[in-house]
Amino acid sequence: MIDADLIALADGQVIRLAGLQVAKPQRPGAVAAEADLNAAARAYLRDAVQGRRVGIAKTADEPDRHGRIVAHVMADPGAWLQDDLVAAGLARVDSHVDKRGCGALLLEREEKARQRGLGLWATRLGTIFRADRPDELTGEIGRFAIVEGNVVSVGERPRRTYLNFGTYWNEDFTAYVDRRHRAGFERAGVRLGSLAGQRVRVRGFVIDDRGPAIRMTGPEQLQRVD
Repeated sequence: MIDADLIALADGQVIRLAGLQVAKPQRPGAVAAEADLNAAARAYLRDAVQGRRVGIAKTADEPDRHGRIVAHVMADPGAWLQDDLVAAGLARVDSHVDKRGCGALLLEREEKARQRGLGLWATRLGTIFRADRPDELTGEIGRFAIVEGNVVSVGERPRRTYLNFGTYWNEDFTAYVDRRHRAGFERAGVRLGSLAGQRVRVRGFVIDDRGPAIRMTGPEQLQRVD
């Protein structure tokens, strides 16, 4: 084991746990609690996998840009590492590409951990940002965030579909789906064009695109909120 979301195999290969965002205390603006959360996740992985056989289910055909295998991992005698980390509040779900169909299960675990205030959900990392407060999101550019709000309008364009959370498109928060990813939402039964007036929660890395925005590549990044 080498980090809170990385494990090293005996043959030298490194596995990055798919679908997770764990605390990274070395990032700019990190707080003391993030170091504790990172240490707790590393301790769990060490106890779960050290000296044991593991099962690997790849979520990508090719290694990531660092040469690491991206996968879900089962530790003998059957612990699903991602599930345990999320359930303990030691990771947030980041299933922007979920070829294994595990996103929905992990989101259920995450919601239970959030409601109980476990782990990161009792810290700044557990913040669910308000879409109607874009000024707060500008400070999150380049970071993973979960944002909740009412969709004011849906903009259908040839290249993209936009979920607008305000009327000032150059300032307000926006989530969008590129044309090549629309089919994935349709297969999951998510009709983007019908979301106007709906309250939703989106997750991903915040970018600056004429105001704070999140690019969604898979339906697991979008949740309807009752």
